[in-house]
Amino acid sequence: MKKFLGIICLIYSGIITYVWIFNEMKNFLAPTMQIYLKVSLFPLAIIGIVLYFEEHIHYKFKITDIILLLPIFMFIIAGNGRLSASFATNRMNFNNNKVSSKKVVKDTSDDKKIDIKDYDFTNPDFEIIDENYYELANYLTFLVDANKYEGKTVRVRGMASKVGEYISGNYIGIGKYGITCCAADAGFVGFLVKLDNNKIKVNHWYEVEGVLTKTKDNAGYEVLVLTLAGVKEIDAKSEEQYVYSCYTYGDGTCSEVDKYNLELKE
Repeated sequence: MKKFLGIICLIYSGIITYVWIFNEMKNFLAPTMQIYLKVSLFPLAIIGIVLYFEEHIHYKFKITDIILLLPIFMFIIAGNGRLSASFATNRMNFNNNKVSSKKVVKDTSDDKKIDIKDYDFTNPDFEIIDENYYELANYLTFLVDANKYEGKTVRVRGMASKVGEYISGNYIGIGKYGITCCAADAGFVGFLVKLDNNKIKVNHWYEVEGVLTKTKDNAGYEVLVLTLAGVKEIDAKSEEQYVYSCYTYGDGTCSEVDKYNLELKE
């Protein structure tokens, strides 16, 4: 039964080769972790070949070895590894905010009114792209002095997601999945958007433009939300659904974040 182990190793190496060649590895692992999976391909393939063809290796099959099939079944079920937008409702921690309240933002009808016509979106103050998404979504929602960035303009693309336990009826989340290690730790990161009369459908993807507006969550903490100036639906297939820390992109620097001269701190 040593051939069983050999076949398992060869299947594992085949799966790694497949997700590597078809560029689907990013749907399972953050870029900084992918190198470990790529390196494991070669010893797995060698071990599989040796176990299958070498007659002098003896191995006694145990029923518990069937568990080795579990990752294969999980891969089949996972498909290309892309998470559905509805998955975000279970991971909507909004940028790891530490407020313990059940709702991140309460529905406050007395928020300061702004006139969108007073703002120019030809060159927004913050253009949220994948290379700065993780940091700016965190920073511009909870981790700054709200007075400093109130009134700044933002353009961002992402999926619309919502769960009543965390967000009141007049708000929705626009964001992507932030990953530090692998898809198993994916969490929703993005912006809280004030809906008003805008028709945004949950689980659809949008590009939105808005003005950062100060409000409070139901624990009394100030947060920034987007008051919308423009919304257009986009094709989900054209967007990367995962975003990572800025240093994993390009040359390993955070130039797309640094250009904003933010005082990033925990």
